[in-house]
Amino acid sequence: MKRCPKCGAACLRPGQKFCSQCGAPLSETPPQANVSWPPEAFVRRKRTVTIAAVAILAVVLLALVWVAVFHKLGESQPVDAPADPVTAETAPASSTSGEDRLYLENLTAVDGMKLTLNGQEVAYSVAEDGRAYLERSAVTATDTLLRAILPQGDGWQTTLALVSKPSNPTASFGTLTPCDAEGYNDPDEEYLDAMFTVYYKSLLKAFNTRKTADLRFSSQNNTQSWEGDITMGAYDAVEYNGDTSDMAFSTAGLTYGDHTVTLNVAGHWTGVNRTTGETESGTDYMTIQAIWRDGIWQIDRSMPCSEEDYQNGTLKISVN
Repeated sequence: MKRCPKCGAACLRPGQKFCSQCGAPLSETPPQANVSWPPEAFVRRKRTVTIAAVAILAVVLLALVWVAVFHKLGESQPVDAPADPVTAETAPASSTSGEDRLYLENLTAVDGMKLTLNGQEVAYSVAEDGRAYLERSAVTATDTLLRAILPQGDGWQTTLALVSKPSNPTASFGTLTPCDAEGYNDPDEEYLDAMFTVYYKSLLKAFNTRKTADLRFSSQNNTQSWEGDITMGAYDAVEYNGDTSDMAFSTAGLTYGDHTVTLNVAGHWTGVNRTTGETESGTDYMTIQAIWRDGIWQIDRSMPCSEEDYQNGTLKISVN
């Protein structure tokens, strides 16, 4: 049985990426990898000796110039060198006390790094001990996604941390992956698994509370499509148990598009019938399309599908 390396909680779901209790990544997340340093290039300059009488002097002068150039290049950074680390002296000043800080673990702040919270850029600071942190007041809800975007040579890399609740003292970041300047890259299967799990649990919670504000990773379009059912109590017959409910997805039919991903999912739910008090369970099969918008992947559309569609990869949403 896999257990969370941070809090020790049992993690029962195969392929689970984040701890359901503290939000820490379950895969081994070594400290941020050092970016590679390519070999230095040296500029060679030709010298033409035109007067035979000063040939020896020209050779000596050329040697001196070469030594100076070599020394100068040895001091400069190569083109793909990583940005300079941000220190407490160079980071924006902050008067936040230790208990009001959310420390960003496995993340070294570098010059040019951007931090987003659910897609929106937020300010960060660096403590005296070199650890980057975010003011805790910035995290106001459960299951908040932090994304760091760091310069790497002439490109960018990104790493993620899921904050399960605002009271968490730290946020643990995972492996760096290539991305564009806004943090975009195609979500891998681990990311999809974590996103759909958080989304489905939040949907069931919204059914229980009748509040669309409880939805996570949901676009405005998706939230509006569920608003009537949620606020009018269309699913009130059952009080859903988020701890024992989950959403899986099928790779059959999974299609990546232009800032979209479309696939079939199966939401497995359990709950208690509010009238009889008996435990009930079921599975909802759907085709879901997620989109990259405003710096974050969001569930945008869903359509019911059959179990056969789920197994065969038959999508009910156009991918064109």
